[in-house]
Amino acid sequence: MSQQSIKRLEMGYTPAEFRKTLGGQFIKNTPYTLKEISEQEWIISIDTASVNIIISEAEPRKIAMLSLPVLNTRFEFSNMSASEESHFMKIFFRYFHKGGG
Repeated sequence: MSQQSIKRLEMGYTPAEFRKTLGGQFIKNTPYTLKEISEQEWIISIDTASVNIIISEAEPRKIAMLSLPVLNTRFEFSNMSASEESHFMKIFFRYFHKGGG
């Protein structure tokens, strides 16, 4: 299995908030290991599979007087099946979900 795919998301996080969540509760409560490449890039791995995450700030969204951060987030999956990618993203969203609902 040598499948590779890329997913992109816009997230309502600052880089500091993203780093704090990724290196905090997400990695502490999941079976994944985390390696920081830089302040904007990480490799998350489990067994022989990995996800390279790269972030970059975009212009904030302005709604009237409100300004919301926008973070372009790129996920590069290596050696993961479609179901493993889906499972990873489900766990990722569990820790990165903001707001009520």
